[in-house]
Parts: sequence; C-alpha cells; structure tokens
Amino acid sequence: MEILEEIRENFAAAQNGIRKLTCLADEYSAWTIRKNGEYGVAIPFNSRVEILERFASAKLCNEVLIIESKQQSMLILSCTIDEYRYEFASICAQFVDPGKDGSDRKAITESPREWWKRWKLLLGNAVYEKQVYSVIGELLALKELIQKDKTIQWTGANAGTHDIESNQESYEVKSTIKRYGATITISGQHQLKSSKKLYLYFCRLEKSQLGESINDLVKDLVDYGYEKHVLEAQLNKMGFELGTSIRDEKYKVLEKRKYVVNEAFPQITDKSFVGGKIPNAIIKIQYTVDLEGLAYEEW
Repeated sequence: MEILEEIRENFAAAQNGIRKLTCLADEYSAWTIRKNGEYGVAIPFNSRVEILERFASAKLCNEVLIIESKQQSMLILSCTIDEYRYEFASICAQFVDPGKDGSDRKAITESPREWWKRWKLLLGNAVYEKQVYSVIGELLALKELIQKDKTIQWTGANAGTHDIESNQESYEVKSTIKRYGATITISGQHQLKSSKKLYLYFCRLEKSQLGESINDLVKDLVDYGYEKHVLEAQLNKMGFELGTSIRDEKYKVLEKRKYVVNEAFPQITDKSFVGGKIPNAIIKIQYTVDLEGLAYEEW
C-alpha cells in the first residue's frame, strides 16, 4: 500500500517532471513521470529490444530519460486520460513493485511483453485492431506486385477505396484464416468500383512459425525497393508501430487467388437499382460475396 499511496500522491500533484519513489530501495528504484499529456511510472531497462505496446489509453514503451542529470534507458508504463489516474495508479504499483527478492522486477524487465500480454488479457481488449493476418495479406500482395511494377503503392491505411494502387491498375485484398469457404465482405458501394482495371486478391492464411510476419515482409519489401519510411508511416496509422509484438506474429499461406473484377463478377453497383442510380437515402451498402465457382488465377 505504501507504493500505491506514493504513486497516487505524485499523480495528484499534476506537475510535469520526474519524481523518484522514496518508498523503494535504490536497488529497485522507480519514478513517476508526467510529460506531454501523459503520466505514469518508469523503471530501469537495460535492453536493446524496442518495446512499444498500446491498449486503449495506456502505453508500454522503452525510452531514454534524463534522471539526475544522466541519460538512462527506462521502461515506461503511461496513460493519457488524467481522470483515470486513481485507478491507473494500482496497475502502476504492481508494475514497479519488485516482489520477493526482486523476482517481479526481474520478470518484467526480462519479458515486458509477457507482462503486458497478461495484463491486457485480464482486462479485455475493447479496442478495435485491424487483424494481423489482414495486414500480412496486403503486404504479401504488395510484395508480389512490386516485383513487376515499381509504381505500386500501398494505400490501405489512408482509408482509400482500394488497398493497393498503381498507375494502371487497382487492387483490393481480402484475407481469411478460415480453413473452408471463400466468402468476403464488401464494405461500401465503391470498393469494387474503379476507373482503372481492378483485381481482387484473396489469401487464405494460417498462424504458423513457418510463415511470415509483418517485420519479415517489411524487410523483403525494402529489399525490393519500397521506401521503408513510407511503409512504416502506413503501419503506424494502423497501430502496428515499430516495436509492437504483433509485428512478429507469423502466418503461412494456404491459398492465394486472383480475380478480375469485371461485369461478370458479382457486385452491387448503380446498375443494380431502378433508374441506374443508388437511392439518395442509402448512404452505405455492405454485402457478402461467395467466391466459390468464380474463375480465378493463382498468384
């Protein structure tokens, strides 16, 4: 309780800066921090592994801080919503508590992502995250296409109509981890509409250590000439920042199909309605297409 009380007291002060927790021995030192609209706690972290995990308003990361006029590498648990500081202090107290003979502190600094994973599973993740396999499917298609066309650009994170664009063609990528069936969801009446030739890439994936991760594919794409800072900017928008553990999740390919989206491809368009126009009161159309029985090529 002594740790918790001191953390709550420091948080309540609402002053920017770094304050050492006096209730802890120097061997297990920790600090409360408040800066740039965030508040939280920090502990020494002497590892070159990059850590960056987010959950709702909370974040776990490693960062170099100036402590007592010296640069020190720290592992920081922080939050951005000030009205939660009383409750968040309880998690912070558990985070900095060294435990018996320092066992808890050792466990966190040796495996911070494991600590984060257990905590996140305990509270439940109500935040929407784009599925890792969906991003991997898009990157696999990008890797295939860039070898033939250097004008190719990944645009999925920009909320564009299609996931990938080139000067002459557009590409929509759909991925699934279901072993059977091939249904896809079309989100919006414009997703299968393009002024250029449009293709739909379908990927069936399975989680496996024999597969490829986001980090693996980023490396491959950079080797093929795709600019790394452009890739990272797109991944950041999706919440897959460098250092997040989900970028190491691996999926292997079970099946890859390529469809030409033309007049024969099942879709809802303006022509599907009386008068050749979608009624004004309809804002968005979402529907499911079964790909079984449609002509395709493997890619």
